[in-house]
Amino acid sequence: MSDDIPQDPGDKTGSDFPELHSEPEFSKTRPIEQVVAWEADQPGQEPEEAIVTERPLPTDEPSLDVTWVRHRPLLGPIPRWGAVAAVILLGMVIVYNGFRGWIDSQLEPIAPPGDEVELTIQEGWSTNDVAVALGDAGVIDHPAMFRQWMRCPSAMQWLTDCPGGTDYSFQAGNYVLREHLAFEDTVALLHEGPLPEEVVRITIPEGLTLNQMVNRVVRRMPTFDEAQMRAALSSDRLIWEHYPGDLPFLLVEGLLFPDTYQLDEATITDELSLLIRMHNQFLRVVKELNLEDRSADLGLTPYDTVILASLIEEEALLDGDRAKISRVIHNRLDLGWTLGIDASTRYAVAKTAGEPLTEEDLATESMWNTRVVSGLPPTPIAAPGRASLEAALAPADGPWLFYVRTDENDVVGAHTFAVTADEFEAARRICVEKDLGCG
Repeated sequence: MSDDIPQDPGDKTGSDFPELHSEPEFSKTRPIEQVVAWEADQPGQEPEEAIVTERPLPTDEPSLDVTWVRHRPLLGPIPRWGAVAAVILLGMVIVYNGFRGWIDSQLEPIAPPGDEVELTIQEGWSTNDVAVALGDAGVIDHPAMFRQWMRCPSAMQWLTDCPGGTDYSFQAGNYVLREHLAFEDTVALLHEGPLPEEVVRITIPEGLTLNQMVNRVVRRMPTFDEAQMRAALSSDRLIWEHYPGDLPFLLVEGLLFPDTYQLDEATITDELSLLIRMHNQFLRVVKELNLEDRSADLGLTPYDTVILASLIEEEALLDGDRAKISRVIHNRLDLGWTLGIDASTRYAVAKTAGEPLTEEDLATESMWNTRVVSGLPPTPIAAPGRASLEAALAPADGPWLFYVRTDENDVVGAHTFAVTADEFEAARRICVEKDLGCG
């Protein structure tokens, strides 16, 4: 063991170690742009022996081979502001069209004219009171818009054709109107004034024949003469422009609209006046349904459509079956089949609905017996209502060729619709089992 104290290797204050704070040889600095780089020709070559090359340092000055191009903006200020204006204008047009569409929807009834409505205008009522009462009764579907329409301010005139400057005043009394009337029609009826104190009302239901109509009216109106009423049925004033010219007789069957009519002292003994009103109502409904044009789209004459509607009226017991029955008739006509509709056979043998048909009845040689004659009968067989006329013009989609009453799904009056003869026979057996008139 030596007594010498070894020198601490961490002691670097000796001569072999430079002082920590002494300045080394390479401590002299140069500007960075004067620093050179070296490259060795041979591996292990020292910097002194290397080829020293100066590398260009990055600067802010562009290189001589760089081309600078200044691009113009895609749009100048005028096109940009024009585009903004176009967007704003388009937005205004969309908002205006939407608002105009809403106004138009408020001006139109939500449904065709419906049932009759009795309305009493009280003494001292304002037009606002009348508008509220009309809305509550369902005559006007949009009473708030109706009030604005009657006021017809300048802004309203710009959007609609409301009659500006009109002073509306309605007489107190009792009125008979209808549901879902247009504003103009409502005002026109109110301007006719209330019902007379003494007025008789008579209702003609859908599906009656001319003979049944006459019997009903004479029974309920003792002031009418049956002979005169039957004579009035041949009046030229009841001829429809679409009545076939090749028919050797005039029969206004189906051309008198079933509805409720009011008779006062001036008309309570005028049979022809009532018939003319019934015919005019028929013409009004036909026009509302656009029957002439829609019939042409189906390949039918307007008169054929009324005939078809009368068959639907007599056959359908439920509104939901009307369009399907219409489709069966259309399909059979397209195929050239006989229609085989019992209602037309009853008309041919002068029997009413519900009366049983005999084998002799079914074989009767008559233009109205669709069991032996193909196509439509020559005239309507009853007075069709609006729903049957609409069904004749808008048959449901379906391949059905048969229908028979079965009270399907326990719904009284419901029919079963079939495509094949086997399906029809199965349904007919159900009709027989339920004793629903299939014989």
